[in-house]
Amino acid sequence: YYRGAKQIEDEERAGRALLEQRFADGAWLRPNYLLAARLAASVPHSSLGDGQTMDRIRAVSTQVAEADATFQPIRVKIHSMPSEADIAAVERYLARGSHAAEVQTNLTRLRDDLRLQYDPERALASLAAYERRVGQGELADGIASLRAALDAGDVRGSFQAIVQLAPLVRRRAEGAANGPLAVDLIDLGLSLQERAYVLADRLDDESPPGSRAEALGRLGRYVTLAYAAGYLSRREHDALQGEVSALAARITISAADYKASLAYLARSLDWARGTVRGTFAPVLDRYAAVDPAALTFYDATLRGSVVLPLSGVLDDLQKDADHALGATHSLFGVTEASGLRGLNPGVSVGPLDVLEPGHHEDVQAGTIYLLPETPPELKPVAGVLTFDEGNLLSHVQLLARNLGIPNAAVSPVHESRLLAARGEEVFYAVTPMGRVIVKSPDQLDDAERLLVGDADGAPPQRHRLDTSRLRLDVRTPIPLSRLRSTDSGVLVGPKAANLGQLAVDFPGRVSPAVALPFGMFVEHASRPYGGSRGTVLDELRTAAGRAAAMRLQGRSEDEIDAMMMERLAWARLAIERLEWLPEQRRLVEEAVSSMLEGEIDRGVFIRSDTNVEDLPQFSGAGLNLTVPHQTSMEQILFSIKRVWTSPFADRAYLWRRQILEEQGEVYPSVLVQQTVPSARSGVLITTGLGDGGPDDLTVVAAEGVGGGVEGEDAETLLLQPDGGVRLLSQTKNPRRRQIVPGGTRWMAAARPDTLLTPGELAQLRAVVEEWEVKWVGTPDSETTWDMEFGFLDGRLWLFQVRPFIRFRNSAVYEALEALDAVALRNADLPVVLLEPLEGS
Repeated sequence: YYRGAKQIEDEERAGRALLEQRFADGAWLRPNYLLAARLAASVPHSSLGDGQTMDRIRAVSTQVAEADATFQPIRVKIHSMPSEADIAAVERYLARGSHAAEVQTNLTRLRDDLRLQYDPERALASLAAYERRVGQGELADGIASLRAALDAGDVRGSFQAIVQLAPLVRRRAEGAANGPLAVDLIDLGLSLQERAYVLADRLDDESPPGSRAEALGRLGRYVTLAYAAGYLSRREHDALQGEVSALAARITISAADYKASLAYLARSLDWARGTVRGTFAPVLDRYAAVDPAALTFYDATLRGSVVLPLSGVLDDLQKDADHALGATHSLFGVTEASGLRGLNPGVSVGPLDVLEPGHHEDVQAGTIYLLPETPPELKPVAGVLTFDEGNLLSHVQLLARNLGIPNAAVSPVHESRLLAARGEEVFYAVTPMGRVIVKSPDQLDDAERLLVGDADGAPPQRHRLDTSRLRLDVRTPIPLSRLRSTDSGVLVGPKAANLGQLAVDFPGRVSPAVALPFGMFVEHASRPYGGSRGTVLDELRTAAGRAAAMRLQGRSEDEIDAMMMERLAWARLAIERLEWLPEQRRLVEEAVSSMLEGEIDRGVFIRSDTNVEDLPQFSGAGLNLTVPHQTSMEQILFSIKRVWTSPFADRAYLWRRQILEEQGEVYPSVLVQQTVPSARSGVLITTGLGDGGPDDLTVVAAEGVGGGVEGEDAETLLLQPDGGVRLLSQTKNPRRRQIVPGGTRWMAAARPDTLLTPGELAQLRAVVEEWEVKWVGTPDSETTWDMEFGFLDGRLWLFQVRPFIRFRNSAVYEALEALDAVALRNADLPVVLLEPLEGS
């Protein structure tokens, strides 16, 4: 009689009301379909079916394994390769007896749920109820066809019926604008997904693919089911199905093209994981701060879905492609076909470690790091393996590409093997064709030993900085209209100089700005501080000279860095605390006020621009500070001094000293530019990265301002010469950076399927074409360019243009190419799609 205040009937009634109210909003439901499905699976609401059985099976099997370690092999089997045979395995384990009471209870629940999961009568009963609920029409006909196939025991026919029905259910739910109907349809979709999960296992046992073409067809059906479940968007589904169709239509294909096509289809797994992360990260990141195990939710969710069999058939196809091409990944001596993707070629040898979220300041330069995600900032490291690659054009990716730091995306399926090697010395290489090799240094072959000599033997090659053209005597603000690209490295850095050129070449596409030349920093820093013997500038030059002397003496880089960073910290403090010279302050205030036509509240971005970036050997991407949207003169003046200090930050120094010999002639200029509150922003490279060709354009964009440079899940596209657009990734970042008074704020993102419109892409193409025409016949005619842009009300704005700097150590690059020798020889060998898979 100890009744609770609430009964299950009350909870289900309230739960259904909540779901009906939320799901009635189609504008919310469409971009949040996976979240809606998880809500329907979790909130009690008296559904017609039970779409939670597999979730319970996975959860309870984990609880049993945590209480009884001898159950662990069965748990692994249930999580990784679920099948009807799991019923017998649990029954045998249960029959052993001698279990603790809680374990016995959970084993009984697990057995009952497994029987329920694989019971065809249960599926038939729930489908009959849904058929009555949806009435006449295409949905009812699809349900009837599925019931007939299930009743006849036709595994293939049942699976195909679900493939046809499930996406229709999603589309009808999204367009229902009717809460009760949408709830029923999403419940039906959950039931269909559970049945598909069961049928996929039986289908693999009873009729495995007889040819490559059949395997591709099955992959296409799994892609459709992943879309129907909410793991893929309609745009992603269509892109993947287009690739499957184009491949399956071929009779033969070259081994290299076969491998490349499957590499594109493998993006389906990254896209599915991106959907889960984009949906649940805001909550899980908070939980993970208390219990890091919360992050296992991502992979548990994917493995409990149709994404698991999708990854299985994809793995078989990729093994087949590797067999044909003779190019495989290698992880501690084990050949791997999937779950690894090279991003930047390079090689290193060093200890392997894991970088925990929020600890990117703690990295060691000689260490290879396994990262849960690409951070917006990172000090120099020996190599990077990341579960979440971010985007191709983040600042970290650009720096890694510039300096030849090996960088690869790795599936969490390989996490345990990598963690087992934590603290051990490893050889890590990424080849130009994207092969990933991680192994112990004592397992190397002759070609790999040659690379170790290049990576580990000789000291790094540093380049001397050319300061011969510097004009440090110019000490007044310069309007952007007076700057040209020829002023780079003379009066200002390349950002301001090239932006001045852009403003001339594309009038109306660059917002007003004023530059504070190198000479104004020199004037500010040519004063002593805090009892120093010389000026701040003298102290910086003295420290750089001392570092050079220590290097000649054979002192360790750690000693040199410790000395430099102590002096740089003092210099940053001095630059920030030195008062403005009265005349210099007056000049800045007048120049900024004139540029903004007296309306300071329009706001400005204060952007660093130095003489040690965008050099032929070094990009320096993202190393220095930008302070966004300052709306008062005091904010602007303070932020200018902060930006002056940023080239002397530890991270900037550590990256810079990898490639530049001279550290005593570092001069910042500052660009003060009127704010453009972009709705969408990003980066464009005038060549194809990732899957692209040399004549493609690579575009990365995200919602809000500052998009595409911090490693967020951004929209990534290849704009092809024939006008085509190839999707590499869709924006899934849950947040966007929005302009607010006095700065920016992170706000919830809309995450549309398509971010940049066809008209906006056309504007980007036109600007690139016009820009490149201007350089025909000049030494820069073959330059690859990196442009930063934004869109406001459909209008293109340009924020930066600079050369795109890549890895230039030809000896190392050629040695890496040697690891691809077999694949290069086999690239044109024909692969017949009607023949059986090999290599599995």
